[in-house]
Amino acid sequence: MLYPISLTMTNKELFYFAGKCLSLDDHPEFRDEIIQHISDDSVNWQEFVQLCSNHLVLPVIYLKFQSHNILTILPVGLPEFLSEIFHLNLNRNEKILEQLQKITFLLNKKEIYPILLKGAGNIIDGLYTNIGERMLGDIDFLVSEEDYLKAAKLLEDDGYFHDNPSYFDVKDMTHYPRLYKTGVLADVEIHRLPVKSKYTGKFNTNIIDQEKKSISKDYSCFVLSDKHKIINNFIHTQLSNKGHHYGIIPLRDLYDVYLLSKRTDISQTINDTEYKGKAIAYFLFASKALNFPDLFHHSKTLRFQLLLIRHDLALKSYAFYRTNKNLMYLMERISAYVSQSFKSIYSKGMRKSLAMRITNRQWYENHLKTYIKFFSRKK
Repeated sequence: MLYPISLTMTNKELFYFAGKCLSLDDHPEFRDEIIQHISDDSVNWQEFVQLCSNHLVLPVIYLKFQSHNILTILPVGLPEFLSEIFHLNLNRNEKILEQLQKITFLLNKKEIYPILLKGAGNIIDGLYTNIGERMLGDIDFLVSEEDYLKAAKLLEDDGYFHDNPSYFDVKDMTHYPRLYKTGVLADVEIHRLPVKSKYTGKFNTNIIDQEKKSISKDYSCFVLSDKHKIINNFIHTQLSNKGHHYGIIPLRDLYDVYLLSKRTDISQTINDTEYKGKAIAYFLFASKALNFPDLFHHSKTLRFQLLLIRHDLALKSYAFYRTNKNLMYLMERISAYVSQSFKSIYSKGMRKSLAMRITNRQWYENHLKTYIKFFSRKK
């Protein structure tokens, strides 16, 4: 589907324009500005749709436009397209929640009560106005170390399977290899750790257990406390996915922070992470991107300014984005090789893990494919 083309608004401007669309509930005055942009034909709607699709926020954009009476003044065909995307996502999420119910029932029979993470946990905890608002990639849940392999066995007995290479020991992984099942929509990740081990100093299962919230209606499981949801959001997008290095700040994650800030004070999370500087920069950026100064009160920091510069340059220049991302990726890989080699000197487990990999031909093949896949990406 093609929409009227206008080159007036740059990619950077489109990003912050999308941020205003997402924060319409708190800034109804933005409606007049959005309408003016529509009237001026200053929005390249094809690029706007592409950006929002990349950031996984098209369904919530549709709901914002609907609730603020903007749909009717959009270019011909666009309201119908957004409606179709929303209802497809709504239908998908309803089926994923049915899948989740079956999984929790299966685990509950063996007295395993998972802690749901990320999007699925947010949905069943009522964070969104509509279950079709959030796009879900998979189902992530955390169980105790004791129940980790038991839970995996239960799902595998139910028809789930994985394609994990033989050179990895699943007992030591952050989460069990991604599980698939024919006939269901979502893949499943069973976590024995909430995040990578190096980030668990102040965010681990024992700490999460102290504040987890019980969900009894339709599910017998738990979700993270709102404070821990925010911390997990930050660790996932900015540390695990290297957003602070790549200059990538997904609007979907920022929107989740925005909603969570209405239920808990973000400032209270700062002392509960070992990475205060990066967390402050991330929350300051969320405040800017969503035009919500009350979201997080803190003086601007150098780390925030650097994050903002890197992010905006990545939006302005694809060449900068790819060069920066490629260099950072190579530096991370080299650092990991050196770190693991050094650790193997004193760690029997690391020596065993390295031996399993470097003596397996499939590891080299898969490793090469990983590099090819990363460097061939266009976004």
